[in-house]
Amino acid sequence: MFTSYKDINEYLQLKNTGEMKMGLERMRSVLQKLDHPETKLTCIHVAGTNGKGSTIQMMASILIEQGYRVGTFTSPFLVNVREHMQINGTMVSDRELKEILDQMKPLISELEEDGLGSLSEFEVVTAAAFMYFHQSSTDLCLIETGLGGTTDATNVITPVLSVITSIGYDHMNMLGSTLSEISSHKAGIIKNGVPIITAVGQAEAAAVIEQRATQCSSPCFRLGHEFSVLSERSGGGKEIFSFSSFYSKRRQVELGMAGEHQVRNAGLSLMAVDLLKHEMNWVIDEDSVISGLKKARWPGRFEVLEGVPTIILDGAHNPEGIRALGETLKSHFGGRSVHVLFAALKDKDTGEMLKPLEKISSSITFTGFEHPRADCGKALFEKSAMVKKTYTENWQEALKHLLQSTKEEEVLLVTGSLYFIGKVKAFFIAIKE
Repeated sequence: MFTSYKDINEYLQLKNTGEMKMGLERMRSVLQKLDHPETKLTCIHVAGTNGKGSTIQMMASILIEQGYRVGTFTSPFLVNVREHMQINGTMVSDRELKEILDQMKPLISELEEDGLGSLSEFEVVTAAAFMYFHQSSTDLCLIETGLGGTTDATNVITPVLSVITSIGYDHMNMLGSTLSEISSHKAGIIKNGVPIITAVGQAEAAAVIEQRATQCSSPCFRLGHEFSVLSERSGGGKEIFSFSSFYSKRRQVELGMAGEHQVRNAGLSLMAVDLLKHEMNWVIDEDSVISGLKKARWPGRFEVLEGVPTIILDGAHNPEGIRALGETLKSHFGGRSVHVLFAALKDKDTGEMLKPLEKISSSITFTGFEHPRADCGKALFEKSAMVKKTYTENWQEALKHLLQSTKEEEVLLVTGSLYFIGKVKAFFIAIKE
């Protein structure tokens, strides 16, 4: 019944669908009408330009191994809108989501009558997630911001921990054009007295986070200062690394996600686990930590599909993501030719994304896809300085051609917008069925 935003829109008769709305007034109002389910949850709040979902999956995997009931709220979804809200890796059911939306339906009309306007799609699923997690008696909820932090719909919670993964140039039309401005938005999730964990490395951005932490009297745990990670070796789709903090030292830790950037995300996860265990008295055995990190996966992020040729799906949707993708390809598939199928949104800095992408590619096929903000293949083609390039607006035909033409020893990389990756993932799921 509910597989897309369109399904939810039609069911609730939302207005101005697809519009991104900042501000918390609508969220606070509807949550008040729902008896504030968000205040009855124990949460960790995660913001950042890249790495939010991966960090959440690592924390969740560890805590699930320990036997906790863990809710995760992440975005965007890839194939099914119900992916937004999961408990122990299982999506909310159609029945459960319908029951929650039934409760919300009259309240949304009341908001409009009060002059607050209609909830956005993201506000609806955020409020629904809080309801779902409360009704399902979760032990801990891991909540990812949608956009920024200060005025993001999720920023109505008071978590036990806050995490800021990274700062980069993304959503500059809404968050600002400098690292300080973008960092200021992300730092808005820091609450009074709540510890903040961060892997932000740029001095300009880190200073904003540290200043906010000081203002809020929030203990600040910084990668490279209060905790550290060291990559030891890569290969076979996994990373081996060491971790050190005031609370623990771990050697030869195996991570089931590829990429040095994922090692940094794992460091954030382990620091969070240390604080939960040593400062908040959560029971977390070392066996659960080790097993959880081995099992952690995050679809659409350097996801290697089974079969020939090697197919990699990676939602690298900004310059920092493309650079991290390049480093991971080099460490895991160095020396192999890489043929790329690329699609992106118009509001992304595709000029800066293409520069590192061209360095790792043997050829690039540019394409469009079905999304109101999607760029067309021709426009992307014209921006590229790549010699061996082509374009088509039919991504399905382009993908079929690349599957036939890419040799066994080569790599077919599908990258760009996560919305595009979702459509490609659905394509491969349909083939298997």
